[in-house]
Amino acid sequence: MKKIGIITFHSAYNYGSVLQAFATQETVRALGYVPEIINYRLAEQRRVYANLRFKYGVKELIKDLTLLPMYRKRNQKYAAFEDFFAKHLFLTQEVAGVEETLALMQQYETAISGSDQIWNKHSLELEANSWDFMKPYLLADFAGKKVSYASSTANMSHEELEKIKPYLDKFAHIAMRESSSAAVISIMLGRAVESVLDPTFLLDRTAWIKALSLKDEPSNNIVYYSLGGLKRFNVIRPVLNELAKREKCKVIVITPFCYVGGNRVFEPHPEYGPVDFLQALRNAKMVVTDSYHGTILSVNLGKDVYSLCKKGGSEFRKTDILKAVGLEERVIYEPQKLVEVRMTPIDYNVVQAYIEQHREQSIAYLKHALEG
Repeated sequence: MKKIGIITFHSAYNYGSVLQAFATQETVRALGYVPEIINYRLAEQRRVYANLRFKYGVKELIKDLTLLPMYRKRNQKYAAFEDFFAKHLFLTQEVAGVEETLALMQQYETAISGSDQIWNKHSLELEANSWDFMKPYLLADFAGKKVSYASSTANMSHEELEKIKPYLDKFAHIAMRESSSAAVISIMLGRAVESVLDPTFLLDRTAWIKALSLKDEPSNNIVYYSLGGLKRFNVIRPVLNELAKREKCKVIVITPFCYVGGNRVFEPHPEYGPVDFLQALRNAKMVVTDSYHGTILSVNLGKDVYSLCKKGGSEFRKTDILKAVGLEERVIYEPQKLVEVRMTPIDYNVVQAYIEQHREQSIAYLKHALEG
């Protein structure tokens, strides 16, 4: 069977990044190919997820010091991620340099530049590095066929997009994760650019449960998952307290960048790895999150989900997909709304019908791109 190289953010200690990489791999495998994820692990990626970050200034170091009570459990989390990489991802040898990575790619006839914000210069991994570090994700100098699947430029400016345009021109097939991004890139390149589902949607609920042996242990708990800091948590804390009181339940708190002490209401889990995280979502009665992947994984699992959003910025990544599936009501700009308004239960028959249609279209795009 033909080998396909995949490059994406697969090794960040971030649930969404890892799970989308796994889903891309499994979809390529289901199409009859042998997927191999290019194990490109930037030194910057390791630094940005470290317990103590000395490179980013005093302000960030002080934030890290507030997380010291989580130090041991954060290390447990990192070990769980490394265990996931070893057990569930088909990886090449590890490479860290740009030229080394580009040379490794030449063994493939076809390579996929995968999902996540791998074309966004302002992503955590790429912000502090030169543009050269994006070259592997742009398949620069790769001699084979170049395919993009659900890549995201997030909110890059027109001037920034022009910097990567010469590389994008050389792709045989391009598909973006957000419809708004697909429209921008289509105009810039003067060619059709498709919008496809995030890879995590390519596996349906049943496939996720089977692939990672998720247990059927429904609970009465609320899961709160946030990538924000203490300031953001202090805004939502009173709302979560009220929700827990109303629902007569606990709040499972997953906040990688914010220390939350445990009590009768809040049960923090900074040690969760990718499987633990997905298991928590599956078991939850309700999910409150400000994360893109937290939102869409909850939708895919059929949960009662509420997506906390701010006005503007790159929130269109969440609002685009929620509006597309008829869940505009679940876009929450004012957290107090969660306790002031009783939402209409989600009709997942309608939502899943939309997702299934677009899942088929997205897989068809990938199948054609790899065969063509």
